[in-house]
Amino acid sequence: MLGKLLGAGIGGCLAMLLEGPLLVVFACALTGGLLGHLFFDRDAAGPRPRAPGAGLGGDGPRGTGRRQSDRAHRRQPVNPDDAALTDALTPLFIEVARADGEVRSDEVRAVRAFFERQGFDEAALDAVRVGLKAALGRPPQDVEALVRANRSAITPALRPAVLRAMYEVVLADGPMGRAEQDVLKRVVQHFNLSDEQLLTVTGELFGSGEAHYQTLGLTAAASDDDVRAAFRRLAAENHPDRVATLGPAEAEAAAARFRAVKEAWEALKQLRGL
Repeated sequence: MLGKLLGAGIGGCLAMLLEGPLLVVFACALTGGLLGHLFFDRDAAGPRPRAPGAGLGGDGPRGTGRRQSDRAHRRQPVNPDDAALTDALTPLFIEVARADGEVRSDEVRAVRAFFERQGFDEAALDAVRVGLKAALGRPPQDVEALVRANRSAITPALRPAVLRAMYEVVLADGPMGRAEQDVLKRVVQHFNLSDEQLLTVTGELFGSGEAHYQTLGLTAAASDDDVRAAFRRLAAENHPDRVATLGPAEAEAAAARFRAVKEAWEALKQLRGL
């Protein structure tokens, strides 16, 4: 307003000094008032305030809407059964993954896949993530003690699926090593699975092994001790050092048999968790 008055006054005074007619004085005052408003009043008012979040696709500062949504998501209640299973299994899965050293991202993804197959929603999966992180932050624990402490939450009907997931975890970063085989064997002992259940789980992952049993002269009904004994006997009979003096042809044939026996043994170790 001050700019309008000042501009009108200056314009009128200039017109009177020039001794112009009344109409010219009025026109100069009007023009001066308009210029004063444009150059003084609007600048003094400063820029118009911008509404929070304007142009960002939300009602608040950048990212606020998403953070509020995330907080609301984390506050969603988790089914008590899902929470109990998460508390029981996340430390157990971490100890299985630790069997060969560092826990890798592929192993964590295999754990998440198991919970997704159980129908966990996003809130429950977020609780799984928190549980895995907490388990990683704790010192290593005894696997058998964890199974015993949480056996009631891992129902007999669910145990084959849990065991399969554990195999998937240890296989996620490469072939199963001796330490991983040992830890899975300890889990199996406390899960009280039948031989049929165990063979079903391992068969889905490694195949039936029928050809490998035939290589060792056995059937799937053979005991673990029978498999070990057959491998040792056939490996000794066909070892390259033993047949080196029999001539090139016989030595080559024996070497081929030795490789087949060893491959059968390695496959059956994976299949049976030996």
